[in-house]
Amino acid sequence: MNPPSAVLEKANATPAAAGLRPRVASVDALRGLVITLMIFVNDAAGVARAPSWLKHVPASFDGMTLPDLVFPAFLFLAGMSIPLSFSGAVEDGKPQHQLILKILGRTFALLVMGVLMVNMEEHNPWFRGAWGVLAYVAMLAAFVVLPAKEHPRHHFFSIARWIGIAALLALALTYRTEKGDHMIFGPLFSSDEKIWLAHSWWGILGLIGWAYLVASLVYLFFGRRREWLVGATALLMLLSVTASSSYGARLASRAWLDGVRPLLEICQALITGLNRHVSIGSNLGALASIATAGSCLGALLTSRSELQSHRERLRWGAGFAAGLLIAALLLDAPYGINKIHATPTWCLLCASITAAAWVFLYWRVDVHQHRGLARIVAPAGANPLLAYLLHPLLFMLGDLLNIPLGFYRDAQWPVLASLAGCLCMALLVVRLTGLIARTGYRLKV
Repeated sequence: MNPPSAVLEKANATPAAAGLRPRVASVDALRGLVITLMIFVNDAAGVARAPSWLKHVPASFDGMTLPDLVFPAFLFLAGMSIPLSFSGAVEDGKPQHQLILKILGRTFALLVMGVLMVNMEEHNPWFRGAWGVLAYVAMLAAFVVLPAKEHPRHHFFSIARWIGIAALLALALTYRTEKGDHMIFGPLFSSDEKIWLAHSWWGILGLIGWAYLVASLVYLFFGRRREWLVGATALLMLLSVTASSSYGARLASRAWLDGVRPLLEICQALITGLNRHVSIGSNLGALASIATAGSCLGALLTSRSELQSHRERLRWGAGFAAGLLIAALLLDAPYGINKIHATPTWCLLCASITAAAWVFLYWRVDVHQHRGLARIVAPAGANPLLAYLLHPLLFMLGDLLNIPLGFYRDAQWPVLASLAGCLCMALLVVRLTGLIARTGYRLKV
């Protein structure tokens, strides 16, 4: 056990003095833990007679379960990574317009993957879902991170990326819904019904893409001050509340706005049109507020933050988590807790829990260098997109080869045995992610 003086010295030390890498170990550890939990709850969703704490809370209920926490926790961590990513880009001298293009490119890639995954869940064409297998393999190739030019695998990965991009385009053009499955490179829409890809609810990756877009732009323009990020988080939360209320009708009843009534009508028409494709209140408001809250905490970890010692970071992080919790409790009565409705209380409570979890892991992993848990989930934390895509790909490969990989989820299995199988599957995916990473492969949009 460390003597009190040693503990105090560690708490007051700066990360540089502690010899930390540019990647903050606690962020990777928490991201890996969240991805592992995400794979586990996604797998457990198929378990017959799964316990209620592994099921999403219905829209009419007030409360949340473990699956309701995992996705916003990942959003929060995605927000934490934004300042770290931008800090490195700024140090490399990248101009602002290049950063904006990078943000738009990442958003587009996430939206594309989200749309493909949503559609293949509804209908996966070709023999035993071969279309979905090829789509996942194409995504793994299209978004591979290219190593340095002097790296021996640079040329191979570069070719794989272009093949993956071309394959994604071809697969998107050949996709048809169940009623239009016979058409190959034919008309994208029939006269009476849609037979091609539909964005629907955008999928998990698509939702992350919209939240990332808003949070990144907020940080790019207002990230110089943490209090501005806190204010932006609150404004995005208010946007989610306003979008789900009768705010437009209230404006229409204000006589003193008659002079700008035509402009208000144009704005209302634009908002209505945008809402048909992406939910302003949920996707651009509530979910983006969680990611922006994460960027508030991630800003602590950049080199330009005035809080450089472990003690200062722990104190600010704990205070931030407490503030989010207090705000959640204050808003509980009027809005309640519900993931489906993306209520402000749910957003704030999930952000508070994730921030508190990071504070604990920062104290444990970065300050005291206890990295047992970090080593287990590290592969998923360092390569989260690969881990997330590997899980459904394995099951689709099993279907294609007629191998029942999900046998442990059948009704004849005891619930505890099924859940143990889900946990083993999640750890297997993490292990596979680590083995693939050893080849130099990394996936990132």
